[in-house]
Amino acid sequence: MIIRIGKKQVLVSLGILSLILFSIFLDQSSSKLEVDFLDVGQGDATLIKISSGPIILIDGGPDNSIIKRLGENMSNQKRQIDLIIISHFHDDHITGLIEVLKRYEVKKIIYQADSPSSKIWEIFLSTVKNKSIPLVTLDEAMQIKFTEDCFLNLLNPESLSIPEDDNNSLLTKLDCDGIKILFTGDNNYKVEKALLDSDWDLSADILKISHHGSKTANSEVFLQQVNPQKAVISVGADNRFNHPSPEIIDRFNNLEIMIYRTDQQGDIHILGQY
Repeated sequence: MIIRIGKKQVLVSLGILSLILFSIFLDQSSSKLEVDFLDVGQGDATLIKISSGPIILIDGGPDNSIIKRLGENMSNQKRQIDLIIISHFHDDHITGLIEVLKRYEVKKIIYQADSPSSKIWEIFLSTVKNKSIPLVTLDEAMQIKFTEDCFLNLLNPESLSIPEDDNNSLLTKLDCDGIKILFTGDNNYKVEKALLDSDWDLSADILKISHHGSKTANSEVFLQQVNPQKAVISVGADNRFNHPSPEIIDRFNNLEIMIYRTDQQGDIHILGQY
């Protein structure tokens, strides 16, 4: 597994990283899995590309910056997205998807049942209807298998009988031949506790840190159960929420989990084999 960081970091240390990027470029031709945590500011958007398989987008960020990021990271692919997974319905996760639907051929969308209404969500649904894109509501759990050794597990945390909360998000876990990446949306402590009390396998090599590094999530006991080697924070520079919380950064450092941040390093690319 190789991690490549975006242009922000290259500008800081071009002389050192030019050697690293060259070696990674040589390996890319044999890479069969790429996961791109896209720099879309204060929001979430992750692109998953499986060789000879589907292209998957989890969330779409707070604005149309997702279009530029997709163009940069899908230059060799046709303008098609096989699956969009919506973690939840806050504007910083879905606004950019409206323009994605207009510019890309989207095959299917998975989202939570009983979604709350908002102006952005209504525009999104209207666009989906106009494009005749199939919508799949997830009430409990689902597995999507690509090969015997590569699949997605999805879970709606509301199936764990937790209190309703607008931050409750679909969990997505990618497992490709032992490379495990857990995407947690904006889930908070209540969801984390319910997950710890369930039999859902939380273990992962890489964790997409919940709620942009908010101190309302990412509890120590949850992190110990996931036990990631590395973690990614999708967050905007100088955001009004002061994300990520210094308390959370200290927690990851104390647990010796390496952190990557889109506000500091741009797009974060995970390259792996399966």
